[in-house]
Amino acid sequence: MTTGRVEVTAADIARIADVKPTAVSNWRKRHDDFPRPVGGTDRSPRFDLGEVEAWLKQQGKARRIPVAERLWQTFESVRGSSAAEDALALTGVLLLHLHVHPGEPIPQDKGGFGRLMERAEHTFAHAPGGAVGSLGQLVTPLQYDLGTRQLSLLAAAAEAAAAEGAEETFDQLCERFLAQGPRSGFASTPRELADLMVALVGTPATGAVLDASCGSGTFLLSAAEAGSHRVQGQELNHSLAVLAALRMAFRDAGAGGTGDSAPVSFDIQTGDFLRRPAFPRGRAGAAVGHPPFADRGWGYEDLTADPSWEYGIPPRGESELAWVQHSLAHTVPGAPVALLLPPAVAARPSGRRIRVELLRRGALRAVISLPSGYAAHYALSLQIWVLRHPCANDPAPEGLLVVDASAEADPRELVAKIWSEYAAASSGDFTPRPGVARVVPLIDLLDDADVTPRRHLPQPSAPGVSLEALTATRSAFEDALKALRSRLPSVPELPDLTEIEQAGIRTASLGELAKSGAVVLRRPAPPEGSRTSEGSPGPGEARFLTARDIVEGRPASESGPAPEDPLQHQPVRTGDILLPVVTRTIVARVATDEDAGAYPVSTLHHIRVTDTELLDPWFLAGYLSSSEGGHQAASATSSLHTRVDPRRVRVPLLPIERQRAYGEAFRTIAEFTRALRAAHDLGQDLARNSTDAVAAALRGADADADAAVPLSL
Repeated sequence: MTTGRVEVTAADIARIADVKPTAVSNWRKRHDDFPRPVGGTDRSPRFDLGEVEAWLKQQGKARRIPVAERLWQTFESVRGSSAAEDALALTGVLLLHLHVHPGEPIPQDKGGFGRLMERAEHTFAHAPGGAVGSLGQLVTPLQYDLGTRQLSLLAAAAEAAAAEGAEETFDQLCERFLAQGPRSGFASTPRELADLMVALVGTPATGAVLDASCGSGTFLLSAAEAGSHRVQGQELNHSLAVLAALRMAFRDAGAGGTGDSAPVSFDIQTGDFLRRPAFPRGRAGAAVGHPPFADRGWGYEDLTADPSWEYGIPPRGESELAWVQHSLAHTVPGAPVALLLPPAVAARPSGRRIRVELLRRGALRAVISLPSGYAAHYALSLQIWVLRHPCANDPAPEGLLVVDASAEADPRELVAKIWSEYAAASSGDFTPRPGVARVVPLIDLLDDADVTPRRHLPQPSAPGVSLEALTATRSAFEDALKALRSRLPSVPELPDLTEIEQAGIRTASLGELAKSGAVVLRRPAPPEGSRTSEGSPGPGEARFLTARDIVEGRPASESGPAPEDPLQHQPVRTGDILLPVVTRTIVARVATDEDAGAYPVSTLHHIRVTDTELLDPWFLAGYLSSSEGGHQAASATSSLHTRVDPRRVRVPLLPIERQRAYGEAFRTIAEFTRALRAAHDLGQDLARNSTDAVAAALRGADADADAAVPLSL
């Protein structure tokens, strides 16, 4: 069978061959027979996978490419001719058929694959657990005109299924697709977040769990695993709806017996939920979801008279409140609802009237702030709104539970525990957690109805504001001041460049000194991999010095994979000089024993004095940091930053003994600067902790005096 060419990037080749990307770059430079690019751009070329595989085999650099990796690269190559979710839906239908019928022979021609896909679509349309007729409606638009790339993809999927199993192949393909984030074409919800939100609504005794913007079906899978017997989903993107149904069908095909692994009835429809909901109102036992954010085309003009607007017609810019009301309207009275929403929904003036009604009628029960970035692909601190469809005889609500989990590395346990405590007790008996959780009385909310948790949570007293801690901080600050006084530098006057020239002292630019070999000037290459600023380096990792480290006088603050190319990256030695490429204040730092072994990043100039009888490193660093040296080094200046080129600086070549004397003075100034910074940091801590201690005392005094303070005050 003729298959299409599969293209890969240099990063793909590195992963296949289990090397770093720089190794692939070196192969291209050193081996004339390395495959030529077949696409892409000069900066990001693409190569033929077959040619790369043959070259790697010839060089003995890799075994045969794993079938799962070949499938993924084939899948990536199809993106140019169809959407990724279309290709995944097509592949998933075939893999489900091969999972249900593992002995199915794989054809070798286009006609044979066409007939195989007809049988596969029939298998999908009659998957156990799927609502009668709904899967057939989903599969009908999947009639593809199988081109060369699609045939190549189906062949790779069949090969992977034979080697690793159809279900395992489908799971791996889905996992990699969903991990791509925005590149996948939609905002997928992390499974751990879906599990948390499903836990907040629980398992309904009657009725289905509804996700009206189900995407790839993560919430539906989570609800099924949590024990729900029926799930319903609707998705505007047809191929994503097929993907959600496929994930449920695979789950049911592998399920059996009772308990969590029992088959679940599922019904997934495609279409616009706000304009044309596929399920009747007032039937679902619970609702969860991650509706689209800031959707200006949600149907404001078409839905003015919609019966779902029990709490007010949503303004044009409040699409999220339209989803809130539609979700409530599709559940039975008493049913819980949990939706993931952006933080602006809690405070926008345009939505105030609807928020007030949601609070007054007891529909909005809790607002939970999540950490920034916890919901994948969003830098915002998103919120979970927990709601309840009001019952006719519900008592008047007493307040709103607000939870701020934005500072938690993993908020799941915290939120689950607080919700459990809240559910087990009445609102009045709930024990608040300062800065974390509190039930806010409705009377405090109805003015502007801003339900942002942090606004209503008094912050706890900062740690270390006890008298003992304040005394210790003050003592450390006084010690730092004493150290600062002892390091006040006594600096000999350094003659300016004009006086030096008049005295007949020779000068030379650093560029000239570099050509003579007296110094080595380097600018590291851009990083090869990701670095982190958390914790110490792991096995095989190295420390990295950044421009901020140099300016602030702190140790290497980042770690990551050690660079492989010694020509592009060299570790720092004691006595080397490091200078930021772009900075506000020009500061040159002489590396200490503590810095030795770290790698400078690409935003630093790395200077090494090789002839210490001609040039003293401390003298050179001090001169570069001076006003005169900095003025010469500045190649471009804006109102905020200066770009530094040390090659331009003309260094006075004083006798080496005089250089060392000046160098010792510069070293004294550097020590004074470090002591000054330490005193500054301790002073900031002392001021902050003292302020927190006074604020805590004031809160306590206010609480004691409340009864005696006139209301007019």
